[in-house]
Amino acid sequence: MPPVQFTFMGEIEMNDVINFQGYFISHEADSFAIYSPYIVDELRVFGHDSDYTTIAISLIRYLINNKVDFLIKQVDEQINFDVLQTATGIELVEHGSILRCNDDASVALSNGENSINNITSIPSKSLDQRLYHSVKDAWQTELDIRNISQGAYVSKQQYDESLSARLSLVAQNDGILIWPPRQMNNDGITLSKASTNLSPTASVMTWTKLSAAGAPSEFSIRAPVLGGLTTVMVEFSEGPKGVFLMVDDEDIRPNIGDSVEFVVRMLYGQEGIIRYGAKARIHSD
Repeated sequence: MPPVQFTFMGEIEMNDVINFQGYFISHEADSFAIYSPYIVDELRVFGHDSDYTTIAISLIRYLINNKVDFLIKQVDEQINFDVLQTATGIELVEHGSILRCNDDASVALSNGENSINNITSIPSKSLDQRLYHSVKDAWQTELDIRNISQGAYVSKQQYDESLSARLSLVAQNDGILIWPPRQMNNDGITLSKASTNLSPTASVMTWTKLSAAGAPSEFSIRAPVLGGLTTVMVEFSEGPKGVFLMVDDEDIRPNIGDSVEFVVRMLYGQEGIIRYGAKARIHSD
């Protein structure tokens, strides 16, 4: 994805809170803010596979999708800038807004020092306290450098090389679109670099609920806590098919033919590093 620069004008009018990719977005004066929807012990917290990086990606994608002009000069260190840049195409400039993390599981884009502080009108959904802390502990264990996954090992170099294709759903064009990208086609001919963006939505072909014991070993710590993992096989309008983990599906069961959108979430931890990727989310807003 080529570098993209925008000029933040602060002129868009937004009277309502917007539900976007499983988060809530609000706007005041010269600031935008995006919030996790979840509450535990009256505190706003991240969901099971979200963090500052994933929520920041959704905010920037919302602004880009709605053609809001902005420039960013600084990104909070709690946000993985490499992942943010790969997923959105943004570049930092000398003069612009600050993308800042707040303590209430939110991120704000603001020209000034003050972020949006009035969150009384932001909807919320209670998370089970015990489940929340169990998943949080599982992530900490998974991200411990001493934890060695028994699944397929993906080096940081391999992860970085495929990051753009996975976060932005970029396919290779070999007469037909190929995703996920690979080195050679069926005839053993080396394929060109991925360059064609797939649609941000797809249709569910089939789905399955993986039991805790049947989940890939990368998820062996969290899967038992979550009671298994749901995956969907989807078909893009351009032709490629793929299998994705579901997100925000606690109260929703996928059906064949459902339309899903793709959002960036935390996938798993390896070598002490969070591996991010696209997950499927049923349109239910």
